[in-house]
Amino acid sequence: MTGDERRLSILRLVISFGLLTLLGIVFRKQLGACFTTVRNAEVHFLLLALLAYILFIWISAWRWQVLLTAQGLYFPSWYLARVFVLGLFFCKLLPTSIGGDVMRIAYTTKPTKGAEAFSATFLDRLIGFESLSFLAVVTALFVAMQRADALSLGGNRLTGFGVVLFLFAIFLLLFLFTMVLLNEASFRFLSSLLTKLDRRIPPLHRLTELLTRAYQAVQQYRHRPLALFLSFLSGIGVQAALSLAWFFSARAVMAKVPLGYYFIFIPLLNIVVNIPTIGGLGVREAAFVLFFTPNWLPGHLGKEQALATSLLFLALDLAFALLGGLFFAFMRRAGKEQPVSEPECLTYSVSGGREKQKKED
Repeated sequence: MTGDERRLSILRLVISFGLLTLLGIVFRKQLGACFTTVRNAEVHFLLLALLAYILFIWISAWRWQVLLTAQGLYFPSWYLARVFVLGLFFCKLLPTSIGGDVMRIAYTTKPTKGAEAFSATFLDRLIGFESLSFLAVVTALFVAMQRADALSLGGNRLTGFGVVLFLFAIFLLLFLFTMVLLNEASFRFLSSLLTKLDRRIPPLHRLTELLTRAYQAVQQYRHRPLALFLSFLSGIGVQAALSLAWFFSARAVMAKVPLGYYFIFIPLLNIVVNIPTIGGLGVREAAFVLFFTPNWLPGHLGKEQALATSLLFLALDLAFALLGGLFFAFMRRAGKEQPVSEPECLTYSVSGGREKQKKED
């Protein structure tokens, strides 16, 4: 580990445990009631939260499979689901700069296909952000139409349709960035910049070559609109499954906030947790308390309920992260001998259609 990586790891530890300590201090009077609430949680709702989390993993693996298949990388969905869980281990339990996405790329890279594996994982992440912001816009619009004063961010500074516009602005920025990224003129411009940089600073040749190959792989998705659409659509399912996992965790402690508000605030929470910490630890819990305890929220949670819900979801999250650690220890990387059988694979034509591959003897 380099000096910069070590300092970043220390920073993540400080932020994560600093926020947890701050939460403990601010809500110290509610901690006793919080632990009592956790002990009395209703088991059948916890099982529903577990099933929703498994659904989140499975949909995530399938949408990733769609993007990989579009680049000629064929893996079974069961294999990708395990790799996804393995990635959770690196995201949530290790204070290093090696994230889960890096491991996902490593476990889906094949000879001469490194750039393609990177492009699939990169777009999986980017389109995922678009899906979660789109889901938040739709549900926020629905709530605002029902009761404009029942939705606010930042106290009373942003309410009702103002929240909808704020969320739509986030979605629009992400969408425009994707369009620019996939635009051919943008690719030519960046390629010319990298070529000039390569000529002026020869030692950077390897880096500029890697960046160019990676961007070329991303550009291939301009000819795979069906793969991009399916990724976006299933990304909404991913966020809905996560929202359900939070909802059932909250119902386990008798919380009464309507489900629609989880579809608004959990996607926002999933954006916030990208602050550099150990898997969002501390940030996630603080954000959940902030979003679900205001008095204006119908059926708003008490502080002890919000803390208890955060602890229950944290336990669920860490359980799967630990399972990912076991996968990392014992799972073999898929190589040429372990692809999906060709009849099960979907290849995407230049026009964006899909066709079954015929098995060759």
